[in-house]
Amino acid sequence: MTKEVNPTDPATIPKFVDELPKPVTAKPKYYKGQQRKDYYELKMMQAEHCFHKDFPKSIIWGYNGLYPGPTIEAIKDKSIYVRYSNQLPLKHFLPVDFSLHAANDSKEVRTVTHLHGANVDWESDGHPEAWYTRDYAQTGPKFSKEIHEYTNHQPGTTLWYHDHAMALTRLNVYAGLAGFYLLRDSLEERSNLPCGDYEYPILIQDKSFNEDGSLYYPDEPPFPVPVHPSITPGFVGNTIVANGKVWPYLNVEPRKYRFRFLNGSNRRGYVISLSNGEPMIQIGTDGGLLTAPQEIQSVELLPAERTDIIVDFSKYEGQEITLVNSDEDFIDEHTKEIMQFNVCLPLKCEDTSEIPERLAVSMDLHSHDAHIERHLPLTATTDDFGRPMLLLNNRMYHDPTTEKPALDSIEIWNFLNATQFDHPIHLHLIQFKILERRPFDMELYQNEGRLEFTGPSEKPRNYEQGWKDTVKAEAGKVTKIIMHWKDHVGHYMWHCHFLEHEDHDMMRPILVMKDVHPVQEQHAEIQHEVEHSQEQHHDDSTIVTGNNEHTVPLLNNIPHITPTEETIEYAHASLQTTYLEDEVEYNPQTIPLLTTTQNITRSTETAYLVDNVEYNQLSTPFLNNTKNITFSNVELPEHQIHKVSDSESIPQPIFPFTEIQARQRIPVRRRRRRWY
Repeated sequence: MTKEVNPTDPATIPKFVDELPKPVTAKPKYYKGQQRKDYYELKMMQAEHCFHKDFPKSIIWGYNGLYPGPTIEAIKDKSIYVRYSNQLPLKHFLPVDFSLHAANDSKEVRTVTHLHGANVDWESDGHPEAWYTRDYAQTGPKFSKEIHEYTNHQPGTTLWYHDHAMALTRLNVYAGLAGFYLLRDSLEERSNLPCGDYEYPILIQDKSFNEDGSLYYPDEPPFPVPVHPSITPGFVGNTIVANGKVWPYLNVEPRKYRFRFLNGSNRRGYVISLSNGEPMIQIGTDGGLLTAPQEIQSVELLPAERTDIIVDFSKYEGQEITLVNSDEDFIDEHTKEIMQFNVCLPLKCEDTSEIPERLAVSMDLHSHDAHIERHLPLTATTDDFGRPMLLLNNRMYHDPTTEKPALDSIEIWNFLNATQFDHPIHLHLIQFKILERRPFDMELYQNEGRLEFTGPSEKPRNYEQGWKDTVKAEAGKVTKIIMHWKDHVGHYMWHCHFLEHEDHDMMRPILVMKDVHPVQEQHAEIQHEVEHSQEQHHDDSTIVTGNNEHTVPLLNNIPHITPTEETIEYAHASLQTTYLEDEVEYNPQTIPLLTTTQNITRSTETAYLVDNVEYNQLSTPFLNNTKNITFSNVELPEHQIHKVSDSESIPQPIFPFTEIQARQRIPVRRRRRRWY
């Protein structure tokens, strides 16, 4: 290390002096079974890594001791087997917070690998409670097998594998446990896209370093807490690392290149563009190729998001082009640059690659086919130590499962982000489509639990048009997505992919169930009476009041509260909470949602057809301490079968009751601090 370079000070670190490395490709150890399915073994090991030519080597944890880990290349519908073995030290080299659940009574070093974006059986999905220690000496409650089977039954795309151990994901991924998984298919082959030496997967992360060049990660948040070491609400580094090198460069020929960009950071987002202002050609998103290439000026990537880009350097011969980051959060003069392309190599041969006019066949999902619609709030609270904690659906991780989709059902999920900042929400198992975003009055929702839209719906951005497994849930907006639960049943996850948030309870279980008819589920049936009026709300706003069933356990022993009825007008038919089909109007029943209410009358509409015979089932009550509850069967017309929606069931934020001190909402004064 030269005397002038101080790894803690990015101003002293020379940029674009290390060449961008291409991750090595994993080789199968042997073939398994009569069909000769590839079998891989990847060892999680501690090793030394050089982030910059002027840094001493740093300790990292990597698959096979490499950072990034070896790239696995697989073929659609051809299964492979992977065994990830833990050969790591027994003590972590980054600060472990033992106050987090699963960390306080378990071994310090635990791992489990999740193939992000994969359509895979849950036992091979990398469940956070399927962790294991070195040589499988101890295992988590969901651990079942050592070898993961990836059937690859999905379109070709850019996936990535990373550690997913409960309460340790932020540390293990930051330490280096991440790698690419490239799934290829026949469509990609026929498309004649740039390949081989002209295709680069690029893992973008931010890091900070100590003076000796070792990785720095904070052991406490930027405010006093009674726990040490303590998780921080969000870590951002002061340097940008691409494929393991700080601000690297890549010498390229004047021809087309394909770049698969992945944001693997803990917290930082990126808005990627070229410094010369020229457009890029996007051909794919998280879930695979687009229906047609599209020209974009920039693309935003929150943690875990990927994009598939083609850059044609043939017009830029002799130029130096910087890949820049224009994201406004945490930006400075150093983190606004990612890497540099030098168009300085001679053309080895004629560029015969193509950018086809058409790519994937459209397989869109339609809102009218959805069997259930869920409203899921994103809220802020505090934990037992007074630290800020983010929640999904007003629940902590260990609370009972509330999202239980039926196999082969289509669902719509609405993320109501009542926090002060955006969150990248990731769903395991499936790829979804973004339908829209719509702003709402956050203050009204936080203070009164009412949802009032303040503007029209917003279409997905041009770079979000394809299949996604991670979506930006914007602050103060309802983000609506649609997905098809198919192929697998079992235990999965949905969580924020800000890794510090995920480790601190912003993660919830999903139970995909078989042999359950895909209609409105019992736990999602609570609905409010809604009226449409042509005389009111001509400002296109929408007001929905009351809790849904998800907040019931937090509102115990509060008598004499009567739900109110509000007038609602929607601009979009897809947003209507009262709907018309064949000129028949359906208005759900009005019922209170508190656990001490009495004399509740409830209408059950879980109607379905079996062998052309209509059944109306009574559902078991779920409200605690209720008395004299009357359930009535409602005969639904045939055209309403499978159309029950809980879009009236808008959850409220958590209110600060004295009996739940640990889950109080963060005061406005604290919430406005940029602790994230």
